[in-house]
Amino acid sequence: MDLINEQNVEWTSLVQRQLTEMNVLRRQHTKEQCETLRLLLDETQKTQMKELTERQAKEKKELELSQVRQNIEDSKRLGSEKNIRNKSDLDRRVRELKSNNTKKFVEERKRQILKHERDTGNLIKLHETQKTTLLAEIDKMLEYSLNYQDETPMARFPSSSV
Repeated sequence: MDLINEQNVEWTSLVQRQLTEMNVLRRQHTKEQCETLRLLLDETQKTQMKELTERQAKEKKELELSQVRQNIEDSKRLGSEKNIRNKSDLDRRVRELKSNNTKKFVEERKRQILKHERDTGNLIKLHETQKTTLLAEIDKMLEYSLNYQDETPMARFPSSSV
């Protein structure tokens, strides 16, 4: 009878140690997965921010080019007009045109800056929401792995008694 009890204790100890090791490995694996997810999210967010910045720089450059083209076209149009009588009339029309273009161009650039700031702010908010959600899910996963460890110790292998 002592031999049976001794083997039973050894078996129980072995099963307990195996479950403990499995839970430690499971928790370690979960932590590694969470860290990998966190790193992937950070890299993805950096990439998205870089793409947004590049797109905004491209839009800004395109706007500036279109404004320069518009200015050149307007100047050419003024130069080719036949109903301008003298130099002072031409100078006055050029000043008016430049003034109007400047106002229009400044407004376009302000609108573009506001749009870019809004887009950047929205992306930052989205990133914060994603990060918060991920961290909450990671906490749930880690909590689950701890709870799982607490519930498993001898649930699967009840000790035998003779």
